[in-house]
Amino acid sequence: MTEAVAPPRSEVPGDDALDLPLRMVLHLFGRAFKQEATAGWSAPGAVVLLGASPGGPALAVVARWGAKIAGRARDDGRLHVSSVHHPDDDLVLGLATRQGDTIPAWAAGIPELASSLLGAPSPTREFGGASLLVYMDVPDESGILAGPALHTALALALADLAGLPNQPAGLLAALGGHGETAAAYAAALSGRHGHAMLITAGSAAGDHIGFDPTAAGLRLVLMSARPAGAEARHGWTPDPSDDARVGAAVKAIAAQDWAALGNLFTTAHRAGLGLREPVDADLLVESALATGALGGRATSSTTAFALVPAGSLRGLRAAAGHAFAQRSRPAPRLLTTSMLPPAVTRPESLLES
Repeated sequence: MTEAVAPPRSEVPGDDALDLPLRMVLHLFGRAFKQEATAGWSAPGAVVLLGASPGGPALAVVARWGAKIAGRARDDGRLHVSSVHHPDDDLVLGLATRQGDTIPAWAAGIPELASSLLGAPSPTREFGGASLLVYMDVPDESGILAGPALHTALALALADLAGLPNQPAGLLAALGGHGETAAAYAAALSGRHGHAMLITAGSAAGDHIGFDPTAAGLRLVLMSARPAGAEARHGWTPDPSDDARVGAAVKAIAAQDWAALGNLFTTAHRAGLGLREPVDADLLVESALATGALGGRATSSTTAFALVPAGSLRGLRAAAGHAFAQRSRPAPRLLTTSMLPPAVTRPESLLES
């Protein structure tokens, strides 16, 4: 089989030999569709560090986790999308009508994406459809924006198979989104591993600033309480002054002034406390600060991140677990990343099952 692997614009090495999840999805495609996949695509999930109010700037980083897709073209006018995580709940659309019998919950937004990207059906267009198998290697509740990663990878796959221009600006226009979601799309399309990305609203391009806290003995830790059946971002209201801190954060990263960057995160977090009732994410940030974090902020009602000295990771995990146990709650999940290319090395992880 010839594999034409098309990575996103994120400086992932072109050789996919070490990208084991993508190779797994290529293999599973054959079992699901009884045919070999002809290509694979991937897109990283994003973590928005600051900003991303509608129309404002944003600062984001991409993680090694995200979406993987294997696929091949069809000739029957259908778009058939299956998920490794939901093998009995496929999405099947007729491209002529953009309608299917049912739209699984995990596939919400995919019909709209197909319509936006492919446009109105045309007898002059030879795209006869596609079979796609999708895989997410991190859940949305981690604090990594997994949904935008999935839609970005789907846009890459559909554009390639339909022979459409595969440029970030056009793909971003088709993906749409507002605020944090739009920033996550831009980062997934144009972000670079080992860099933070300054994103201007409405633009797929951005300025990239080297981001390597690991070299300073630090870790960016993503923290997640276990949501009690509610959507993690439901009703979330970030502080509107967040955008004003983006420029200062870019300068701090460029100067490798990690203490200043951490202080900006904490200032943004505390500015938002007066806008809402206390949430689980506040407890996560408090636990991080109490165990030596340089700073941190909530990103939803149940997720937060912190810039933590590597030597404080065990203390943070113990403190957060104790704080939630006192409230008769399960221990939160902690995930660390060094922002390294996914095909090169496996980052340290404190993910608790």
